[in-house]
Amino acid sequence: MEITPSTLPPPPKKHEGILNFGHAQQPQGPDLGNVTDDINTLSRRLRLIEEGFTNLRRFLQITEENIIAKNRHYSAEIKTLTSDVNEIRKEIQELRDKLLLIIKELQNVARKEEVKVLEKYINLWNPIRFVTQNEVEQIISEILEKKQQ
Repeated sequence: MEITPSTLPPPPKKHEGILNFGHAQQPQGPDLGNVTDDINTLSRRLRLIEEGFTNLRRFLQITEENIIAKNRHYSAEIKTLTSDVNEIRKEIQELRDKLLLIIKELQNVARKEEVKVLEKYINLWNPIRFVTQNEVEQIISEILEKKQQ
């Protein structure tokens, strides 16, 4: 295997400890600029998330209010429809009762054949030619008068 600069491992890093032989070390603090930027970025993100949650809460509250209003409206409509259906049921029952009464009455009415039989008897007897009791008495009295004369 051939050794080339690209295959060599990187040189070891300088040890940056407290003791640095030959060099005076200055204490280095954390980079506050980057930390402040990170905190500001996180703060902005947190505010955006909080705004999103606030908007979602408002949306949810409005949705719940709309659902409650619709529920009340539909409940009132269902009550109205139920009362209408009950009223229609009562009317249908009344119509059934009246129809049964009409059917019973029609069963007691004379039929066409029965009326024709009566018509034949009436024509046969010819009641127009019948006389009343007064007429008979008058005829008898006339006949008796004629005989007496």
